[in-house]
Amino acid sequence: MRVVGNPGGLFHLREGAVIAVESPGSPGAEALLLRSGRVSEQDWTAALSEGTGRRSHQATLIARGTIGARELQALITVAVHDGAFATAAGEVEDHIVDSPLDVLLSAADGVAPDLLVLETTRRLDALAAMPFPLSPFRERVVPGSEALARALTDQRRRILDNATGRRTARDIAFVISRGVYPITVEISRMLTEGLLEIASDEASFGSVNWGHTSLRPRARPERAASPDIDQGPLPARHREREGADSRKRTRPSRWPAPPEVLDLSGTEGKNSGL
Repeated sequence: MRVVGNPGGLFHLREGAVIAVESPGSPGAEALLLRSGRVSEQDWTAALSEGTGRRSHQATLIARGTIGARELQALITVAVHDGAFATAAGEVEDHIVDSPLDVLLSAADGVAPDLLVLETTRRLDALAAMPFPLSPFRERVVPGSEALARALTDQRRRILDNATGRRTARDIAFVISRGVYPITVEISRMLTEGLLEIASDEASFGSVNWGHTSLRPRARPERAASPDIDQGPLPARHREREGADSRKRTRPSRWPAPPEVLDLSGTEGKNSGL
């Protein structure tokens, strides 16, 4: 099942259970494996070459002794929940159920759709209830006034090291190989404690903050009525200036509140969905 939106997501289902979720909004199982160093690029490439015929790529990784079966399954399940959260925390426009696609890393037993929806809703509610309901995709952060005065855990230190003013919680999660939900929650806490601050527009190069720090819905701008006067022809476009001018005018779209979580129960069926 493909969820159309921003960032959107691809839900792989087998016999009514969600076995994998891929979304640009969160690190998938492959990214968590490779970026964290649990599996080297060399081992991953070798497993891809050997994982043909009756043995899957996943089984090949385990057979090579690169990672244990239990650890791999736990990591894939984490990626499933995180991908569902990232998809629901953005804009959801539509969903399309289509023929199945192959997936390299999948949860053996899968996650029941109703349980996945329940957990995703819990995470969205927990984040919205925090003192600083941070969006995973909107606010960019910089070190705050308390950053040097407090003892920090390793995770908080890594977050601070990557809080350059140009990165959102989603960006930092990819860099340090952690799920986007726990990193978003931790950044929200650090903002409350003064360890982090929202980056200024200058620091984030046209950041989409604009003073909005909650997950409230985005309001559609009202279309201005056309004046009853002739404004003349449109100005001519100059190619040599077009690129520079558009960069000055354009800002990324703002992320809205989490929409209603999609009901995946209607996608049940053997090998249903993408």
